[in-house]
Amino acid sequence: MQPSFERCAGLLLAPIGEIWAAFSPLSGETVLLNDESAAILEVLADGPLDLRSICETLANDAGLNAAALYGPVQDSWQLLMDAGLVQASMATASHFA
Repeated sequence: MQPSFERCAGLLLAPIGEIWAAFSPLSGETVLLNDESAAILEVLADGPLDLRSICETLANDAGLNAAALYGPVQDSWQLLMDAGLVQASMATASHFA
């Protein structure tokens, strides 16, 4: 079973021109994001997903092959984690405890 991830509670996401701003109450900081990172956060708004499911959802929305999105999602992932915008799902964490 792949771990699932979720948006941090209270996360705020808003478009600003051609970029996105995301505020994390976890870190207390606002970061600027590209469209790809913002799309990941929007997909997670419906609840926790694993990386494969995130790629499949994004691919379906964009009419792309999910395998083609693994690289861009992986490239965005560390920023999202470091900024306190996503975290391991509590359901996943308790499953492995």
